[in-house]
Amino acid sequence: MANIVFKELGFPVLLADVPVVEIRGEQVPDVNLKALQDAVFTLLLTKPSRLTGAEVRFIRKHLRLRQADLAQVLNMANHSVVSPWASGEDALTGMDDNTEVLLRLWMAAKCGRAHQLVDLLESRLKNLEAVGGVLEVPTHHAA
Repeated sequence: MANIVFKELGFPVLLADVPVVEIRGEQVPDVNLKALQDAVFTLLLTKPSRLTGAEVRFIRKHLRLRQADLAQVLNMANHSVVSPWASGEDALTGMDDNTEVLLRLWMAAKCGRAHQLVDLLESRLKNLEAVGGVLEVPTHHAA
């Protein structure tokens, strides 16, 4: 078991106390990638800070959406509004607060967490911090 910063999703994710295997002399996490992606998607719903460009790109790709599709979901004019959000990599997207809250609420509905919408609106998505950081995935999510 080890703590590993996993960067293969496009942004750093801390896998805490994760089982590892050695492949070609390198320690790599022994996780189900699909389960990890699903866990990260769910954790991004309630992340206490603003989303980064890389995280928005991950969300869009996880849901198999084109930029134009995401723009339509968020009631934006076209994909040219969405495009700059994902180009910032580790930088915050610059999307306005209401758009980010709408994105997260839509994510909750897409992953079967619509029952959390009221809690998300009333507490978890209020006053999001404008700082990034490493998203930590508990071991039970990654296995």
